Amino acid sequence: MKVSVLIPTYNRAYIISDALDSVLKQTYRDFEIIIVDDGSSDGTRDVVEGFRSEKIRYLRHALNRGCSAAYNTGISAAEGELVAFLDSDDIWKVDYLERQVAFFLAHPEVDVVFTDTEIQNKSETIPSLMRFMTAFPRLLEEYPKGKEYVLAGRQMYRCLLEEVPIKPSACLIKRGVLQREGMFDEAWPSGTDWDLFLRLSHSACFGYFDCPLVVQRRTSDATHYLFREQDHIFLLGVLLKEKAALGRDPEGQRAVNRGLSIHYNSLAWAYLEKGEGLEALSIYLRGFKETRRPLLIKKFLWGVLRIASRTVSIGRRSQKGRNAHETENCAEESPGSGLVRTEFKTERRGNSQVSLKPSKR
Repeated sequence: MKVSVLIPTYNRAYIISDALDSVLKQTYRDFEIIIVDDGSSDGTRDVVEGFRSEKIRYLRHALNRGCSAAYNTGISAAEGELVAFLDSDDIWKVDYLERQVAFFLAHPEVDVVFTDTEIQNKSETIPSLMRFMTAFPRLLEEYPKGKEYVLAGRQMYRCLLEEVPIKPSACLIKRGVLQREGMFDEAWPSGTDWDLFLRLSHSACFGYFDCPLVVQRRTSDATHYLFREQDHIFLLGVLLKEKAALGRDPEGQRAVNRGLSIHYNSLAWAYLEKGEGLEALSIYLRGFKETRRPLLIKKFLWGVLRIASRTVSIGRRSQKGRNAHETENCAEESPGSGLVRTEFKTERRGNSQVSLKPSKR
């Protein structure tokens, strides 16, 4: 089974060589690599062309159109039966493709296969993404424990209403399924992978290999960092649409309300960090009205206290500043009054607080 490996990139000359190295070193050899350069202005092209591999095809957008458009360009150009995604700051372990393809061969009914993911950032390494999931581990408990799991679409759909255990860099999808069910939504800069997997779960069969075969590296220019608010806004719209279509499905409604509460909470927090407290409180209230999750009311009250505390703190600093200003500009007594004229000399010692000392004349 030929695999088309799609690597979208934008101004990643500093790191893309690691991703390419990890693909070219795969033990499974029947693959092509399609680099989609989304309008980079650095030396990304030079780095890619420096590999001089016949397996690499380099495509370029004249303008930066976003990660989803880059993925779609790659899918349209793919020739493999299977499509693999690899973000240009992530890397694969050497047997990633071999194990994934073997899963498809052993379970031909499966349309999507994904693995666990190791997370790396500057300060720590997290050996398993799944340790931080809640819905997906509950799903796996319904199956005999093992390394390979074939998951019904309905179960994955319920899980995806709440959380996404799949990273694009850790999954392979049959190209025919993508052509049938649609590709990434290019209207939004982030969150579109979750939307895609949710759509696929309506009809596709999923497979999971319980081993971290991918390393996701958290970089400051990752789209989910750069477009955090848009990510949550987009996914709230996606989940609200799914909720409306669920009708009287108690399990589905509970799952989607849990998912919605996560995004309402995260979006409100993003606004609090920006100092937009009233907008944050409004989002907490909208989230509670939609989901009836007590957490959002608790966060609303916490937000009120946070804003009030900050307002009082700013008021105290302002008053302190006014008092200091009035002291430093103390008026001199008028000449001939018979009173002692006092000047205040400002003295600074190192980084210590300014002190005022009277000096008589």
